[in-house]
Amino acid sequence: MTGVPARPIRYYEAMGLLRRPLRNRHGYRLYAPETEERLRFIKSARGVGFSLKEIRRVLDMADEREAPCRAVLQ
Repeated sequence: MTGVPARPIRYYEAMGLLRRPLRNRHGYRLYAPETEERLRFIKSARGVGFSLKEIRRVLDMADEREAPCRAVLQ
């Protein structure tokens, strides 16, 4: 749905950029709509050259409900 292969998704989960998904009774991952939106953001940010460290910083601020604009401009 996002165009991101499974391997990077697992990596982003391991790095803490994505929350670990719930699993159904067959072991398949069940992603929330917010996870898809977050993954699209990561993909876009990577596409314009952001590092994973920079992406983490922006996502952390969004999770904390901080205004990331000021910090991103620094």
